[in-house]
Order: sequence, then structure tokens, then C-alpha cells
Amino acid sequence: MKILKYNLGILLSAAVLLSSCRDFVDPNIPYSEFDTGAYLRTIDRTSVDFDFADLGNSTFALTLEAVDIEDGATVETVEIMVQHRRLIPDVGLEYTPTATPALVKTLHLSDFAPNDDSRFLRTSFVITAAEALEAIGLTADYLECDDVFEFSLNLTDRFGRSFNRENVSGNIAGAPFYDSPFQYFVDVECE
Repeated sequence: MKILKYNLGILLSAAVLLSSCRDFVDPNIPYSEFDTGAYLRTIDRTSVDFDFADLGNSTFALTLEAVDIEDGATVETVEIMVQHRRLIPDVGLEYTPTATPALVKTLHLSDFAPNDDSRFLRTSFVITAAEALEAIGLTADYLECDDVFEFSLNLTDRFGRSFNRENVSGNIAGAPFYDSPFQYFVDVECE
């Protein structure tokens, strides 16, 4: 009888303890009022460098997926900018002609389309080496081996917000799932 009372006491204490741990209060975070952002997931990068010996056929090409609360539909524009830099030994990086990126192409929401692999809208684009040089005001004669073209993206949504390399977090830019650096480097390679 003593064991039965002991077991009943433990069972009753456990029931009171477990029932007292319920939280019927709404959470402090208003999940329905979150301000969500947008990012451009890199799906495919079909070129990684410009061939110095064949600049006429060299391209920078990406397939991007617009990820936002409306499956990509809040995208208004994506500006693709480029700048040129050269590493000078014992000096550092030199940006030519300026350190300010130049606009090379603009994508609009109409350039994004549904796809069979995900619910988000996707787009692909190609920028030739000639287009990149023209945008920054240089000629092919100026290029040297190991120069770098920095391509950066600036996504503007229909709410007027801008997402780019300056305000992207490390988790979004570098994590394999998100893969959204908003910045891509294209080297000038010599064979």
C-alpha cells in the first residue's frame, strides 16, 4: 500500500508539473508583421573567367532565382554593374577608370519566368567581355593577365527597397543554400 501511495504521488506530481508548463500567452514576436526581404540565389554560373586570347567569345553568364515572400514577384529591377581592378605588386588594388561600378545591364520583372524546378521565378543573362569593357570605358588593349572584373547586383523591389553586396548578410551571401553573394569576380586568364 505504501508503494501504491508513493507511485500515485509521483504520478500526480508529474501531471501537475506537465500541465503547468503550458503557455497560453501569444508570442511577443508578431510573426504576421515581419518585414521580409529578397535575395537572388545563384542557380548556375556558366563562365568563371574571360580568356585573354579570345575576348571576343568570353562571357559572364548566370542563372538567378528571385527569392522573396511572393516567390519572386516583388522584384522590380536588377541592375548588373561592373568595375575593373588590377593588383599591382607592392601597391595594392587599382580600380580603373574609377572605383565606382558602372551599369552594364538592367533586368526587369518581365525577364524572370516560372520554371519546373522550384516555385521561384528565374532568369538567365549573358554579358560579353566587350559589353563589360564598353560599360567602364576601357578597350581590350588596356587589359593584362590576372586583371579582375567585379560584377555586382542591385535588386530593387516594388516597395523601393534595395538589396546588394553592401547590405547582404554573411549567411545569405556565403551559405550554400542561399548562395546569394550579389558579387561575382571574373578573372582575365592567360593560357
